[in-house]
Order: sequence, then C-alpha cells, then structure tokens
Amino acid sequence: MEYYSDGAIDMIGVLLDMEAYMGMSLIEVLREMIFFTSTTKYYEITGGMDKLSNAFLPQLREHILMQYKVDKIIQEDNKVMLQGNHEQTLEQFTITSDFAIITIPFSALRFVEVQPYYLFSYFKNRAIRELNYIAATKIAIEFKSRFWEKAGQCIGKSITDLPIRFTYYPSYGIHTPGPAIVIASYTWADEALTWDSLPQRDRIPYALKNLAEIYGDIVYSEFVTGTSFSWSKNPYSCGAFTAFEPGQELELFPYITPPSGKVHFAGEHTTLTHGWMQGAIESGVRVAYEVNEQ
Repeated sequence: MEYYSDGAIDMIGVLLDMEAYMGMSLIEVLREMIFFTSTTKYYEITGGMDKLSNAFLPQLREHILMQYKVDKIIQEDNKVMLQGNHEQTLEQFTITSDFAIITIPFSALRFVEVQPYYLFSYFKNRAIRELNYIAATKIAIEFKSRFWEKAGQCIGKSITDLPIRFTYYPSYGIHTPGPAIVIASYTWADEALTWDSLPQRDRIPYALKNLAEIYGDIVYSEFVTGTSFSWSKNPYSCGAFTAFEPGQELELFPYITPPSGKVHFAGEHTTLTHGWMQGAIESGVRVAYEVNEQ
C-alpha cells in the first residue's frame, strides 16, 4: 500500500487551505470536503439572508427581548426559569415556561449557571466543556470597481499561502460597473487567531498588502473601505462553529442532542452539519417536534 509523502500532504493542505483542519477528526474533514465537492446545490435568499429571521417578526415581535442576556437556567416544580439582565440598564428579568429551547453554543453556555447542577448529566456537562469550537475571522473590503474580473477572476475564490488564505469574489453583478465587496480574507483556527492578534485598524492594511501581491498596487487606488469580524472574540458565540476533534463524534455527540429534563437543545452544534445555517434549521425542526410530542 502506498501513502502520500509528508511533502505531498503539506502541499495538499496549503493548496486546499486545509491546514487548519489537520488536527480535526478525519470524518469531520471528509464531511466538509463532500459538501464542497458533491453535486449539492446551495441556496441564498434574494435580498439578504436576514429575510429568513425577519419573516418571523410579525408573530414573535412581542416575545423578543433585545439586549437581554441569560445567565442562569433553573428547573424546579416542573417548570423552567431563565434569569438574566439587560446588558445596558442591568435590569433583571425572569421568564418561566413549561419548556426551554437553548440554542446557545456550548462554548458560551459554559458561562450560564445551571440549577440544580445535576440537571445536566455528567456526559452533557463533559460535552459542554470539551466540544471544540473553531475560530474564524473574515475581512471584507469594498472597492470602486471589479478590477479582479479584468484579471480573469470573475467568480469563486482564490487560495494562497499568504495570511489572507481564502479570498471570495461576488457571484452576482458580474461585469457590471460600480463598487463591489470582496471577502478579502476568510481564515479558520490558528490562522484566524493570527489575525485576531492584530487591532481592527491594522487588519485592512495587511489584507490589502496581501491582495497587492496578487493584483498589484491597483488594490490601493480602488480601495473604498473595509471591516472585519472575529467569531472567537464574539461573546455570544465564543468561536465560529463546531469542529469535532478526533474521537469527539463518538464520545460527545450522543450526549449533545438529547434534552435534559425540560431543557431542549438546538443549534448547528447539535447536528452533524457544522458551520452551516442548514444545521441550525435541521435542529430547529427536530427540537420543535420534540417539544410538541411531550
């Protein structure tokens, strides 16, 4: 039996930008590769993906509490109570219900107190502690025109061994005049943490410098503005998405999805479709069925 050499493995990791996944579960990596190499169709909502969540507003508006953060989950007397406070006014709140559906990523759920402690089993608590969340950072830059199309890059992405790694180009408005936005950099895991070490003001210049090595100094004359976002620095997610480390699918996943008493769980981390809205939607359907069946 022949195997790839270490050099070949390194080359594949760089060219496919899979180095960030080298320490992840092989099954997790294969599943992710299948998503991108199969005949799967991808869909987007015309006008913006936020139209999906906004479609629920007419029915749920009166029940949505903005800027209120849950810091305690209590189950007693066959009821569930969620307690917390408003992040600006510090006004405290308590919500009592028959069931609770928790979609908080396990990385952030660690900061929520659970009473009684044994409400979550040993294995559930272990999953909350150990489930691996991968870091991710995106840098978006607006340019005056689509100069990359003149260089032959109309759609798709560029992969480089420069710090920006992935660059994604608009898939709409091809060959149209006027400004356009590029995801100049999309990095995962340790490569994302490298960008996180830079202050926000320095990320755009470094991304432009990397793009200039590909397209030349035109990136500076065409530059309009830019911004970046780090999911590992987001206190509401404490990471971008779940990525199993070796053995975690076998040891942790069976205990992630099942409810604990009156508390049910949803979110991409409760499915095997990690890092995609698809996983969140799948879990929403599952948990709605769970609650309605009780």
